[in-house]
Amino acid sequence: MKKSKMITILLGILVFGIPQLCMGVEEIEKEAAKEEEKVLKVGEIQVTAPREKEGIVVAPSFTTINVEEYKMPGTPQNIVDILRDRAIIDFRGSSDLVQENDNVYMRGFDSRNFVTATDGLAVEKVGGYKGGHFTDFSTIPFAQIESIEIIPGPHSALYSGRSLGGVLNIKTKTPKRHDTLKPDVKISTSYRSYNTQNHSINVEGGIRSFDYGLSYQDYHTDGYLRNKDADIDTVSGRFGYILPSDGYISLSASYQNASRGSTVKNDPNNNDYDPDYPITERGSNPSDNPRREKEPYSFRLNVKQPTSMGVWTLGAYYNHEDQKYPYAKEDEPRYITEWNSYGGNIQNEIELFEDHLVTVGFDYVQLRYIWNKIDESYAGFIQDKWNIIPRLTLTAGLRYEDITIWWRNKYSWIEEEYIQRDYHQLVPKSFLTYELDDLSDALRDTSISAGVSRIWTPKSYCQV
Repeated sequence: MKKSKMITILLGILVFGIPQLCMGVEEIEKEAAKEEEKVLKVGEIQVTAPREKEGIVVAPSFTTINVEEYKMPGTPQNIVDILRDRAIIDFRGSSDLVQENDNVYMRGFDSRNFVTATDGLAVEKVGGYKGGHFTDFSTIPFAQIESIEIIPGPHSALYSGRSLGGVLNIKTKTPKRHDTLKPDVKISTSYRSYNTQNHSINVEGGIRSFDYGLSYQDYHTDGYLRNKDADIDTVSGRFGYILPSDGYISLSASYQNASRGSTVKNDPNNNDYDPDYPITERGSNPSDNPRREKEPYSFRLNVKQPTSMGVWTLGAYYNHEDQKYPYAKEDEPRYITEWNSYGGNIQNEIELFEDHLVTVGFDYVQLRYIWNKIDESYAGFIQDKWNIIPRLTLTAGLRYEDITIWWRNKYSWIEEEYIQRDYHQLVPKSFLTYELDDLSDALRDTSISAGVSRIWTPKSYCQV
């Protein structure tokens, strides 16, 4: 009897309690859904950051390529392998197997009419002969490059008036903090057609505020054309220290030993014809085995120091490049050239109010041929980047350049071998950009720009 009463009471609790419990759970779930719905309902979000894809950041006034994140088929030998994919760059090399002088054009201009800079400091062009004035991008250690900044046109006051086509600013790696002594080691090797081999090893590490990087690259190719082979060994190293103010000091050096063959004739009508190579009617005789051999080296110092009066940066460099042009049948090289260049800059970047970023600085560059002065340039500049409204930006600057050129006069009736000439000019530059993202979804990452700048530069020694 007692058991039947207990069962009846339990059944009553289950019959009346479970529906109430379920109703309670349902009420809780409804309230939670309401709260979740409140959280999910947000206003319209608009992304204003520059577009980034495969390691490339695209903005109206510049394009930045992050080298480590950039994706491309194969293993890049040097920065030209990355640059030639950009629409603004015109690659004019006869082959991508062997890096040649002056094979990169920017907006239709050769390397004499756009600026190549490293860490914001323009590098004077070296190398070449018989009036040549070139940049060999293979001498810049690929393992030490962090990013490449492409600035179109002559509208930045931070760079020389020679930047008619624009600026290629190559940024080297900055020191990073390390928790352990364990280094990061990367070894890569590749092989492709024409016996082209690219082997490299890169070691990076440090402890706490000290940072270092060492790299070695060995490149070889038989080339596409006859005698167009190359053997290039590049060694580089850097040492850095992070300052207590989160600034840094970095010192780097590089050395290269390069031997490149020059194309020879490969005429099927001659007895020395080699069917393994394409027909070439111009060039030296195959028995001459003409080559270009050089051992360039460079040193670079970078300093960054944030202060209450803005961020100060200091840069300095020294480059040496000599070339020999030996022939197999001659005891001495037919041509020998030697170029030395060095320079430095100091600048301060400070935010004035919320909408103004002002950069003030001074730079100096000198080029020598076998220690004879050829070009010497002093320049001062100021530039203000003003966000007039969120979508409208004006970058305006003023640059003063004082250039001295020692013109070669060896073959004239005047007795002096070199004649000194001085040039100076005040150069205003401006660049206005309006972003169209607000107008339509179809105009995402679209902008219109207009630049008005004075173009001025005396032709340099090697542009005669």
